[in-house]
Amino acid sequence: MSIKAQSVSKHYPGNASPVVAVRNVSLDINEGSCTVVFGPTGSGKTTLLNLLAGIAAPTSGEVIFYNLHRSQCSDRRLSAFRERQIGYIPQRMMLIGDLTVLENILAPNVFCSHRIKQLKAVALMLIERLNLQKKAFLKPDTLSGGERRKVMIARALVKRPAFLFADEPIAELDDHSAKAVIKLFAELHEKGSAIIIASHKALSLGRMADLYTIGDGQIKAYRRGGGT
Repeated sequence: MSIKAQSVSKHYPGNASPVVAVRNVSLDINEGSCTVVFGPTGSGKTTLLNLLAGIAAPTSGEVIFYNLHRSQCSDRRLSAFRERQIGYIPQRMMLIGDLTVLENILAPNVFCSHRIKQLKAVALMLIERLNLQKKAFLKPDTLSGGERRKVMIARALVKRPAFLFADEPIAELDDHSAKAVIKLFAELHEKGSAIIIASHKALSLGRMADLYTIGDGQIKAYRRGGGT
């Protein structure tokens, strides 16, 4: 199973001319791989992750999800693939204010109701690993920024997706929490999941990650198994 980007570009409307966020990028995300997209703010990292995860459609080019062509498949088929195979950790805090921490982690996985007991057990394990035990039954407005970030990480990890996309996942975390998150990512990777991380700062991933350096919406450099 793989996700392939073939000469994808993404333009947004601008005052005088379109803003090019991603320009003619091609890359493959294979099952079980680990990829870091590294670059400064505004380089196109988030847009590229959104294209690869099926959240955004390219202006030109094609994204292929296993055997689904983004330009040809229905929204329903793409949504079903994303629900079952993709976990996503966005930069923006996107929690449901009326739900507890545990409920927020489980909420996007209602389509897996037949596995709810198993998912709840995994959620409670993640809550413990991320040191959120005392917050499990509290609402998001009682949490710090770092704690909210950890809830979003647990929400993406709970279904053990085949592809995990993480956009600046440790930006608000202290060193201890960041190490705990990277360890969870490494464990998921060891079980066969592909990990795709966008980051503007170095991560302690050792030699397991392929490194793409992005700037001005283009891939500027690639290093196989280089890590960052």
